[in-house]
Amino acid sequence: MVVKVFTITMRKVNLFEELLKERNKEISSSELKQLIKNIWTKDEAKKSQILKSLHKKNSENYNELEFNKMESKNIFHKKTIRKICVMYRLRFLDSNLFKGDYPKNITSIISSLEKRHNTKLKDFMIMAPSKLFKIKSPDDPILFVPIGNDYYYLIHKWGKEFNLLRKLIVLPFKNIDNLTIFSILASVVFALIGKLIMPSLTISEVFILFLFLVKGFIFIFFYLFFLTRRNFSESIWNSKYDSF
Repeated sequence: MVVKVFTITMRKVNLFEELLKERNKEISSSELKQLIKNIWTKDEAKKSQILKSLHKKNSENYNELEFNKMESKNIFHKKTIRKICVMYRLRFLDSNLFKGDYPKNITSIISSLEKRHNTKLKDFMIMAPSKLFKIKSPDDPILFVPIGNDYYYLIHKWGKEFNLLRKLIVLPFKNIDNLTIFSILASVVFALIGKLIMPSLTISEVFILFLFLVKGFIFIFFYLFFLTRRNFSESIWNSKYDSF
């Protein structure tokens, strides 16, 4: 008898079987399957509802989030968003105009935020390059929701990072003044190159060459800029029209 008790005591325990045994005391396999199915169905319905909200036209309302649960690092005023959009030539538009891909976990991120603030988020906004509102691209979009008084709450950012080169490339297209200054600087550079190539040129001749180049570059840059139906960053950052 003692040997039998000792043998039972030393028997290896299969934890999986123990878990199954304990679970089956509480709920049958068929009941568990139905319960999981119900949870899954509700979860899928929730995901579908969130995706519909992202593609729905905004109603210009704002979201009421719980103040104590908001992270201050994610709160941005419209002026700040505008400044960054103009600086990097981005747009800040309704999410229903967005043509890029959302990350796979976006519904989980939004759902988690909704639970935390006990609300249903709506009127989503996207900050992204113009082309993301036309064709698919892996660049760097950011999803916001309005929270009132021209403030927006950042929900999620995905895609690749920008580098400072983009800021320099789009700087001439910030406004008409920048494009004019860029034309003048280009004229200075080419006038100096002309002096290096032809050292015999006098200061007066270099200045005349500079004036000629200024007129030429201003005409070329502005003509090509408007011929391609582009507009300045300060004008398009929140524009829904095609000019980009």
